[in-house]
Amino acid sequence: MANTNNVLRNPQHEIYAQARFAGLSPREAYQRAGYKGKSPQQWKRIDAVPDVRQRLKELLELSARRAELTRKDILDRIYQDWELCRKLGQMSASLKAAELMGRELHKMFTERKEIGGPGDFDSKTEEELREIVRDGLKDLGWDQEQKQEDIPPSAIN
Repeated sequence: MANTNNVLRNPQHEIYAQARFAGLSPREAYQRAGYKGKSPQQWKRIDAVPDVRQRLKELLELSARRAELTRKDILDRIYQDWELCRKLGQMSASLKAAELMGRELHKMFTERKEIGGPGDFDSKTEEELREIVRDGLKDLGWDQEQKQEDIPPSAIN
């Protein structure tokens, strides 16, 4: 479980906050902390303690900072490796580093796979094919609606 210098003085409250941070429900965290009550009012009371709420907020912020720093550190290292590979003339490694940066920073170089097998569209009607194409365009962010008459049949065939 996570830990920082601001550990709560009440050990049960700390265990409760750590368990909630780990994703347990209020009831599960309440039981993990050693409390015996089964009524929702009992664990809601712990949830409402200002120190517990503050501790949970600290744990979440710490986790977010660690995740962002880790991502930044990795990208910095890839960039440094990319520069070094270029200086040493290691083009294959340089291209791989550039690919990794492009994928992460700009969503470039996305691998595409065809899903389905040969003939999967053979039994579809022209209208079903048009709907599949429209849905695909919407998924790509192209929301421009065109009337069916505006799309020539040759655009699908």
